[in-house]
Amino acid sequence: MRQIIFLICVLATMLVHAQEKIVVKETFESNKFRWDEFFEKEYSGSIQDRCYVLQNKKDGYYVQTVTELPINVENNFKVTFKFLIPKLDDKYYFGIIFNYEDENNYSNFLVSEKKFKILNRVNGVNSVCRQGGIILKSGKNKEVTIEIQKKGKKLFFSVDNMEAVDITKKLDFNAFGFQVENANTIKVTEVLIEQIFRDE
Repeated sequence: MRQIIFLICVLATMLVHAQEKIVVKETFESNKFRWDEFFEKEYSGSIQDRCYVLQNKKDGYYVQTVTELPINVENNFKVTFKFLIPKLDDKYYFGIIFNYEDENNYSNFLVSEKKFKILNRVNGVNSVCRQGGIILKSGKNKEVTIEIQKKGKKLFFSVDNMEAVDITKKLDFNAFGFQVENANTIKVTEVLIEQIFRDE
């Protein structure tokens, strides 16, 4: 009898914990989050071979794409972006966009070989919020994971499971995306969302 009661308690606890977190994965097979596709002479964004390919053909410019994700930014969450980078070096940055209101107001977490930077774009003007070093080596066809996690009033950014920086920032918008600077191409293979309804 005690074993049955214990088993019921364990199952009830598992169900409660299962309801405290919702996990949604985008693998670009069905374009679940409705990413835009566009094709221009000097840049493009499209879904190919189960990944989102963002291509920039011009130095001195950046290309980006954003979409609304099924996240309540008032609660804690984690979003993991998995990239495949054909050529990673120190000549260009790539990374994620968050708190996107419109093309003139949003924030970035961008990485390059051995370094990162956080940018805030306000009324069309970019400013560097934070920058520093990370362990990210150059190479070809590099797999890179970038994670943004909200815990309370803080945002934590990690690269390949190593925390890079944390900042205090209020989020107002659930539009996220990714960006590449200068003439290069990035491929996003997966976007994983974990919405957390209770502090861990």
